[in-house]
Amino acid sequence: MQEQVRQPAAQMAARLRLAARLRLTAPQVLGKRKGKHDVASPTMARRAEVSWNGGQLAKMTRTISIDRLPQEGKRVNHSLLSRQPSESGIDRKTINLLLRPGTWTPSADDTFALSADEVIALCDEAQEVLEAEPTLLQLSAPIKVFGDIHGQFADLMRLFDQFGSPSREAGDINVVDYLFLGDYVDRGKHSLEVMCLLLALKVQFPQRVFLVRGNHESPEVNARDGFLHECVQRLGGRPAGVAAWRRFNLLFEWLPMGALVNSVILGVHGGIGKYVESPQQIAELPRPLRMGGPHAQLLMDLLWSDPTSSDEVLGVHVNHERGAPVVCYGPDRVISFLHANRLKLIVRAHECVMDGFQRFAGGRLITVFSATNYCNRWANAGAILLVGKDLEITPKMIYPLDDLEDAWIDAPNPNATSPTHNGSSAAAADDLKDMRPPTPPRDCSDAPPRESPRRTGKAPPGAGMAPVGGGASGEGSCSGRAGGGSTDEGELGASQVLKSPPRPPPRQPSFDVASDRAAMPPPPPRQASYDRPAAAAAPAASAASK
Repeated sequence: MQEQVRQPAAQMAARLRLAARLRLTAPQVLGKRKGKHDVASPTMARRAEVSWNGGQLAKMTRTISIDRLPQEGKRVNHSLLSRQPSESGIDRKTINLLLRPGTWTPSADDTFALSADEVIALCDEAQEVLEAEPTLLQLSAPIKVFGDIHGQFADLMRLFDQFGSPSREAGDINVVDYLFLGDYVDRGKHSLEVMCLLLALKVQFPQRVFLVRGNHESPEVNARDGFLHECVQRLGGRPAGVAAWRRFNLLFEWLPMGALVNSVILGVHGGIGKYVESPQQIAELPRPLRMGGPHAQLLMDLLWSDPTSSDEVLGVHVNHERGAPVVCYGPDRVISFLHANRLKLIVRAHECVMDGFQRFAGGRLITVFSATNYCNRWANAGAILLVGKDLEITPKMIYPLDDLEDAWIDAPNPNATSPTHNGSSAAAADDLKDMRPPTPPRDCSDAPPRESPRRTGKAPPGAGMAPVGGGASGEGSCSGRAGGGSTDEGELGASQVLKSPPRPPPRQPSFDVASDRAAMPPPPPRQASYDRPAAAAAPAASAASK
């Protein structure tokens, strides 16, 4: 008995002698016992990693203070910015064709690398994996979080090239997970590349790559904003293109609606709106899910809602940018939701922000947006968030490049007569006639669209990045709809509030994913200038979707 007591004592003495040699304290060596609810809190790193490439510079990365981002954005010369894995099958073919960070270029004739039949086969494989997942994913750090991509495949490749790619051979997939928060398609010209690569990665790495649904992963929206048009133009014409587009939308109904990281960070596309009270509500949503029906209000909040214009605007209000029934939720709603559910942070996408990321509610909510120069108008940066094992969150940013192709889809001129490569201009105009102009950046909604730096060859006026977290607008930053997040956690910042005039609610069309584009209801009035949901919680919509 005495020998059994002496042995642990000797081991402890040896550990303390080691501590003395290494100049460590006793708690560092002996360890600190955690309480039952002693969970690490996520913190924002004080520095961001910013990457440029292009021109004569193959790659240039700098780490700078978050507080210096506005000055850095003004200083930058934009002319220099530049299941078990299978070894064969359509998923491996897709990865071999498309996962080319640093070397990918769009095809000269704008054709897609896969046929419509191969796209459908890939969707079949991926849906089996998605159906086996819960509606609310349970994930662990370290993890990379991506915001909206919107068909900007070149930006996705740049992010993979600069900050690590999901590859075993030359990437970091063995040490870090990947979480994408939706809006993979529409507006950009390479939604097929984005969607097919992510689905192939999901099949290859089902426990490492995770996809959450966004508001554009719905036929009501992506029939209007470019994805249907792209499928028809690049997959061999209308019959094959529509068949692939329908198959994508059936798969979208199985995408998870949110993710919990380390049980303390909630990741969703839009937010918590008015009716989301707990993560359990998300977990209990039955898939497949379509807009409308008994869960319409919850889906509208998760996919469409935004934070209010600043930390000064409390409560839940009608979202005048997007129209009723979409709402905005204030910092008080965020804080009470986190407290009630023992969470520390919400990470969401859905809105363009000038730095690629932005804090709200005193740092308790972060918006991340991964596509640069949104719709060729705003010259915004793109970003991802790296959540480390200790839950420290590090933004990693890229700026727009001058030498990229014009990769955004523009609504066609109805009077144009030039034919497209795969059909008449009349057919293309019909597919895009309902396309809406993009919602302005969250922190720049009162500013006019910026001339693209790619077209001018220099930074546009006022191209300085807005202060992270909002606050009073400084030199070169955008005033108006600032983010409102304070630099100090726990303190709500102050910023100017944009007072938008009320807008009429959008029309409430119904849509059946099994119908063709011609069966869609008439488009809403063209004077509506921002993204709005094309379907709402109406009994007619629910009945039509069935």
